[in-house]
Amino acid sequence: MKKFLAYSNLLLGGLIALVGAVFIFMYFWEGIIVRIGEPDQSLIFWYLPILFIGFIGIIGGIAMLAYGLKRLKDSR
Repeated sequence: MKKFLAYSNLLLGGLIALVGAVFIFMYFWEGIIVRIGEPDQSLIFWYLPILFIGFIGIIGGIAMLAYGLKRLKDSR
């Protein structure tokens, strides 16, 4: 059971970190790159929650990965 929880933490942590990276990429692509040259740059500000969700996702995912690795090492 401990190995199952460790592997599930690793899988879920990796998935959450990946989704966080995708959210950060979405912010930079849709909020900055696509808007280059347009007079209204307000979406750089209004898309900030997407960027923060991405940062929180990456931090949470890395924490879950570290916790899963620790549990996996302890179970051996």
